[in-house]
Amino acid sequence: MTDLLSNFHFLRPDWFYALIPALLLYLLLKFRQSTSSNWESAIDASLLPHLLDNPDGKVSKSPLTLVFIAWLLAIVALSGPVWEKTEQPVHQREDALVIVFDLTKSMYANDVKPNRLVRARRKLQDLLALRDEGVTALVVFAGDAHVVAPLTDDTATIISMIPAIDPGIMPATGSQVTPALNRAIDLFTDAGVSSGRILIITDEIRDIADAQRLARIHRFSYPISVMSVGSSEGAPIFINPNNPDAGYVKDRTGNLVIAKVDQAQLQDFASVAGGRFTPMTLTDEDIEYLLAPDPLLLNEDFREIERDFDIWREEGPWLLLLLLPLVSLAFRRGWVWSIALVMLLPVEKTYAVEWIDLWQTKDQRGLAALQEGDAETAANLFESPDWKGSALYHGQNFEEAAKTFADIEGAEGRYNLGNAFAKQERLEEAIEAYAETLASQPDHEDAAFNKKLVEDLLQQQQEQQQQQSENEQNQENQEDQQQQDQQQGENQQDQQEQEQQDQQQANNDQQEQQEQEQQEREQQEQEQQEQAQQEQQQQEVADKELDSEEEQALKQWLRRVPDDPGGLLRNKFRKQHYDRVQQGQISQTQTGDW
Repeated sequence: MTDLLSNFHFLRPDWFYALIPALLLYLLLKFRQSTSSNWESAIDASLLPHLLDNPDGKVSKSPLTLVFIAWLLAIVALSGPVWEKTEQPVHQREDALVIVFDLTKSMYANDVKPNRLVRARRKLQDLLALRDEGVTALVVFAGDAHVVAPLTDDTATIISMIPAIDPGIMPATGSQVTPALNRAIDLFTDAGVSSGRILIITDEIRDIADAQRLARIHRFSYPISVMSVGSSEGAPIFINPNNPDAGYVKDRTGNLVIAKVDQAQLQDFASVAGGRFTPMTLTDEDIEYLLAPDPLLLNEDFREIERDFDIWREEGPWLLLLLLPLVSLAFRRGWVWSIALVMLLPVEKTYAVEWIDLWQTKDQRGLAALQEGDAETAANLFESPDWKGSALYHGQNFEEAAKTFADIEGAEGRYNLGNAFAKQERLEEAIEAYAETLASQPDHEDAAFNKKLVEDLLQQQQEQQQQQSENEQNQENQEDQQQQDQQQGENQQDQQEQEQQDQQQANNDQQEQQEQEQQEREQQEQEQQEQAQQEQQQQEVADKELDSEEEQALKQWLRRVPDDPGGLLRNKFRKQHYDRVQQGQISQTQTGDW
């Protein structure tokens, strides 16, 4: 019963707006029925049956109240009352697309504003947003090719990685599209996809002969389309687009490189590859043209995804059974006009609006709050531990986030727990959580990277603590030595005073000399004590400076703990390129200057 009340909501609450005209119409007709006619106010009630036209002698009864009840039941049914989910297999259209994205340095040219790279990334984001069916993969290339994302229907994940793709993450300079096409075909083969499409977003194909040879082989199974970015006039290539003063790219002879786009060459290549060609436009015309179904390749077959999707089971149709007795009364005389109720029933809508708990579950409201940046409200609303922990983490409440992640089993739960511990500077516990992640998922690159980072930070802290401990020990030894000197001075003073008392009467001159020596010793001891105090103050200032430096270093390390998609991709691509060079799959001579 508790689950029913907590999950109860309406899928289409907009339908309740239809109660407003129903209520107004009901009140208006009710008022008209209650209004007496002029004859009834002027003629005696005993004479009315004989004067007014009412041959049956019965007062006509109106179905107004029943019609209003029927209207209300219909609205509730159309609003979609739900409180239970059912599993339903997910089917998806067999439409596979691999996007090959150019990350050569020529993408820094600014013949299109702000530059080719920014325009291409924006277009890629728009393209992925329109991919509502099928599976999509992303491959990037320069001197070598690397897979950013394999074939997946989760385009949102690929979109989140777009800001990280930049020529700076590529380990090899140059431009070789053929290895990228091989990677794309391997992705189709590994996924068991017999037919699909490849789209190249580039400004130039330098290894045109090799690329055409490969494209001819697979043109019927995997046709290749091309979208060009840039202009035929071209522009110089910035060495660093964020620092224009760094200058432009030059060739080996010292001449300025002008990156031009040969659209005729790209169009010929697309024709050979069995695909389509279009230059990049400001609107979505280019995307719609490239993504339009190819009748020679695609079909209307659907595949069943290996997972079930939970959907809310609507209970509204059961309310329609209550309408049957009311509809049966429509055959009574004078009630035929109630058929208008059926004619006025609006067509079912397929969208919902955000209202209070009656219309949405707490997880749905929490997700909306998190997307709006209100992490605290989202954390209070979420019932799912994963989402709740994520909201607490985004809200900087790392202690509560750690408590939530601690109850989540699996590699991701341990990884998130490690991040929460790292943010609290609980480094040893963070290392332990990362180790548990790697034990269950050894190829978890984020966990391995963060574990190494936190281990280095812990080692640095331990070295600083050891140094501070040594400084404190030296200071304690110095203070002990001062105390011993002072005690020795006091003993000597007592002894001298005793000798002075014994010899005072015998030798006044000797007493005066001893007193003078005693004053000199006391002055020396006072100077030593003042010097020791001054050294102690200097040591305290140095310790404070060390603590400040340590705190700054800690903050700098912790700022590196969050995931850096660009850094992770850079490290991943560098390792892949090194392995390929070691295995002889690629040589350094295949790469170019830009």
